Amino acid sequence: CSAKNLNVQLTYDHKGQTRSAAGKLVSVAADFAVLESNDHSFAVPVRTIEKMQILELPMRVHLQTDDNKAPEKTELGMAYLRKGITWIPEYTVKILDDETAEITLRGTLVNEAEDLINCDINFVVGVPHFTHTDYMAPIAVGQIIRTIGAAVAPPQVRSQIMSRAAISNTIRADQFGGYGVVDQPVNNSDNNLGRSLGSLPSLGSTAGTDYTVYTKESMTLRKGEKAIVTLFVKKISYAHIYRWNTNDKLKHFLVLHNDTDTAWTTGPYLAVSADRPLSEDLLKYTPKKGNCEIPVTQAINIAHSETRSEIDRQLKAHTPRNGYYIDLVTLQGEIKLRNFEKRTVDIVVTTTVPGRPVSATDEGTIRKDPTKLKLTDRQGTITWRITLEPAETKTITYKYDQYVSSG
Repeated sequence: CSAKNLNVQLTYDHKGQTRSAAGKLVSVAADFAVLESNDHSFAVPVRTIEKMQILELPMRVHLQTDDNKAPEKTELGMAYLRKGITWIPEYTVKILDDETAEITLRGTLVNEAEDLINCDINFVVGVPHFTHTDYMAPIAVGQIIRTIGAAVAPPQVRSQIMSRAAISNTIRADQFGGYGVVDQPVNNSDNNLGRSLGSLPSLGSTAGTDYTVYTKESMTLRKGEKAIVTLFVKKISYAHIYRWNTNDKLKHFLVLHNDTDTAWTTGPYLAVSADRPLSEDLLKYTPKKGNCEIPVTQAINIAHSETRSEIDRQLKAHTPRNGYYIDLVTLQGEIKLRNFEKRTVDIVVTTTVPGRPVSATDEGTIRKDPTKLKLTDRQGTITWRITLEPAETKTITYKYDQYVSSG
C-alpha cells in the first residue's frame, strides 16, 4: 500500500452505520488495516472500508484528456517545499606527505519532517532562494490562512483573500460528500529542528547561485532519524604559511588548494597527521580552484620581535588653537625574524601604526585608514610577505609620523 506510514482517515461501514478512524497506517493485510494513534492501535476490516483520505496532504485531483474524457490510467507526481530536512557538512583533512593531503566530506542528514522511503537525496552546496517557505499554498488554506496569495497580494485585496479562506472552512462537509473531520485527529510530534541541530553550523550564503549537488540514491530515513553519508574523498595539494599581526602571536596555517571538481561548503573540520590531531576549526566556503587557510598552532620555531624608537621631532609643528601646540614626531620601527624550521617558510607580517605610514623596506605595502583623518587620530597598516630559508635572519624597517601634544 503506497499510503503505508502516512496519517490517514478511513471511512468504513459498521453494522449499517458510517464511522471513521484516524492514525498512522502501519499495516495492511488481507483482512485488516491497522491504524496507530498516540495511545492506542485500531484495526479496521478491509472489506468495510469505503474511503481513505490522507490527513496531512488532502487533495482531490480531476484529470481529463483533450476530448474531455477521463483517462483510465495516469501517473501523478507531487513536488513541494518542506521544512525540517537539512544536512550538516563535516570534513576530515589527513596529511599524507609534505605536499599532499586527503580531504573527506561527510554529511549528517537530519530528518525531522516525514519518512523518506527509498528516496534519492540531493545534498546541495549553496543556498537556493525560497521566498515563500513559511506560507502554505492556496489549496491548503482551509486550515491555515497564511497563504502565498496573502503574502504577495496588495493590502487592499488581502482582506478578500482572508474572507475566502474562511469560507473554505464552512464547505468541507458538502464538498467531500458529507464526510467531516474526525473528532480526534492524529497529533504530530514536536518537530523542533533547532533542538536537534544544537550549535552545529548550517550552510552560509557565500555560494550565491553557484550550486554543487551530491546525490545518494535509494536512501531510507525515518522521521526523527539521522544518517552520516560520505560524499567524497579527494587528494589535494597544500602549503604552509605563517601570519603575524604584531599585536598578537605568530600563527601557523595550512593553505588547502581546491583542485577538486566541486566547491567546498562551510563546515567543521578535523585535521590529522599520522593519526595525530593537528587542529579542529571551521573550514570556510572555497570555490573550485580557490584556496582556504586552516589554523594549525602558534608558531614557536620562528623567532620574532618588534621595536620602535623616535628619530625626529618638529616642536610646535601645528597650533590647533591659541595656547595649544602639537609636535610632529617621526618614529622608526624594526622587525626581526629568524627561521628555526628545517624548511623554507613564507611569513605575512602586518603591523598597525598610530599615525601616518611613511615608508617601509622589503616592498612593504602601506595602507592608510580613511576613517581616521584627524591629525592626532591618524592610523595605518604596513604588510610584508617575507620568505625565509632555514636558519636565515631578516630585519625589516619602517617609518611613520605621529602628532602628539607638545610637552
